[in-house]
Amino acid sequence: MSAMEKVAWTELSTTMLAVVVVALFLPWLGAGAAGFFGLLALGALGALFLRGWGERVVVDERDREIGRRATSLGVGTAWMTLLVALIAATLWANHSQAGGVSTVFLNWLIWSQFALCYAVKGIAAIAMYRGRRHAA
Repeated sequence: MSAMEKVAWTELSTTMLAVVVVALFLPWLGAGAAGFFGLLALGALGALFLRGWGERVVVDERDREIGRRATSLGVGTAWMTLLVALIAATLWANHSQAGGVSTVFLNWLIWSQFALCYAVKGIAAIAMYRGRRHAA
């Protein structure tokens, strides 16, 4: 397993951890459970795999291309989902008697888009690494 694949696994696992913890605490904390999305910051620990323990880790063109494609797919998916959700929220708020969109809904929407972005990025990178059978 290459260093960049370990980074992808770290991003995916921290995203899944954050989503599971938020889901577990949602019944007790309500909207306050969104604070557990801060666990997404643990994804930065993946940088430890790139620095190594004293030696420099080699990242080649293939790793950079997989990282670029996975990032593009994750960000694109999150942006399009966010756009559709905001359009739906705007239409719902204008059509209903609610009078506006809740800030709690917008908070959940933003945090869920961060989680979606990192989850799709991790899944895409892992799939790209596992889909190629030749050595790096």
